Amino acid sequence: MSGFIQSTLLGLGEGYLQDHYEEFAGEHFQPTSDPFYETNKDGKRHRRRLPYYCTKDETKAWKKVQNKAWLHDKSVCGCCCWTNSIGWAPLLALLPVIGPLLMYWVHDKLIELADDRYKLPTEIKVKMHGNIVIDLLISLVPILGSVFAWLHACSTRNAAIVYNFVGKRALERKQAEMMHQAKESEKHANVNTGPAISGNENLNLNAVGNNAKVYNRPPVTAPPAAAYTRNASARAQRGYR
Repeated sequence: MSGFIQSTLLGLGEGYLQDHYEEFAGEHFQPTSDPFYETNKDGKRHRRRLPYYCTKDETKAWKKVQNKAWLHDKSVCGCCCWTNSIGWAPLLALLPVIGPLLMYWVHDKLIELADDRYKLPTEIKVKMHGNIVIDLLISLVPILGSVFAWLHACSTRNAAIVYNFVGKRALERKQAEMMHQAKESEKHANVNTGPAISGNENLNLNAVGNNAKVYNRPPVTAPPAAAYTRNASARAQRGYR
């Protein structure tokens, strides 16, 4: 019965932690398609950063990925001039023949950077390379291909994929830490608390122990009869000389 109660309590605890985790995830992380800007609750727009529970290395790497994607699709001046204009990739696509290949090489550099810093899984890299291939096919169209490539914004899409993957992985890591801390706290609570024994139970236990000692003794028998001894008075009475 106690095992059933304990398993039920553990199930309820895990359900509570799951609900708490989902609420925490909804407040602190949401997948996005814009890797450059986010809007606060007060309506102010600022540069997008990774959630606070990500590591310092992940945050530093994200700034590099974000800056490179901005350079490719938004601004030829680089990260120092955050003006929403046109990047290097669509300009390279204007070059005949070699332009689309150069643009493919530029977009591939972003994937190499993200994979080197975050160790991306294969499925994420396949998806990012798929965006590059689509961008390459679009850019093969003369003149208009450059416009379509600029609208497609391949590096922007790939940067958003990186942001969503890193944020989700960090969130799962945070959930695992929360679950581990909850289990450790519950384990210590179970060790420190135990069933209380009343005074009557102590008396009963002592009585049982005493009775056990009595029952373990050998059975008591009548004392043996005294052995017959011959003495002088007896010989005188019976006529012995």
